[in-house]
Amino acid sequence: MHTSPVVVTVAGHGEATFAPERCTVTVVVRIETGDVERSVKAASATVSRLTELINAQFDSHHGPINWWSLDQVRHSRHRPYNKDGLQLPYVYRAEAALEVKFSQLGAVGGFVDSVSTLEGVNVGNFDWALTSKSRAARIVQVRELAIRDAQSKAETYARSLGRNTVHPVAIADPGMLGVDAGSSYTAVGARAFAASGSNDAIALKPENITLSADVHARFEAW
Repeated sequence: MHTSPVVVTVAGHGEATFAPERCTVTVVVRIETGDVERSVKAASATVSRLTELINAQFDSHHGPINWWSLDQVRHSRHRPYNKDGLQLPYVYRAEAALEVKFSQLGAVGGFVDSVSTLEGVNVGNFDWALTSKSRAARIVQVRELAIRDAQSKAETYARSLGRNTVHPVAIADPGMLGVDAGSSYTAVGARAFAASGSNDAIALKPENITLSADVHARFEAW
């Protein structure tokens, strides 16, 4: 019978992947011409058409679009150079950015397919995410996985020393038990891959979202 415990300090890791539940699409309108008025009119016309397409699907409670924002149209100009190094006349740019959040992911592809045909439109980024409530619940899950991983490690180490029982005495985020380590929680966002046929809506295939957590734990092995 052991009369004193052996202290075992371990790091636990938990990780899991989940299907995204929301998508925010960034749409940029950029028109460049040699005439400032023509650039502004063309950009404004495209923005107007975009807002029509968005409002047709907007419902803050039911979606498929449940939120969106629009920056004001910005104006700028620059004088490019040709291949011989000669400065050319001014080019006038009119630009605006929109963010569109979807609560129904099945509608994203059709929306992107529609807006991509508009003059000056560039679909820039797809930000796939979980809902706030779901994300909080999933983080709890991966933290529990990390704790179980830490306990499993401690039990393995204890058995290798001929100890059969471990009792937790402390658990903390990495670094708080005096052991250096990485962050206690990380999230890997999802990327989107798009493919389109000539007549079909764009088919988006987002990667799952990976959440991970790390903990440090101290046990007494008897």
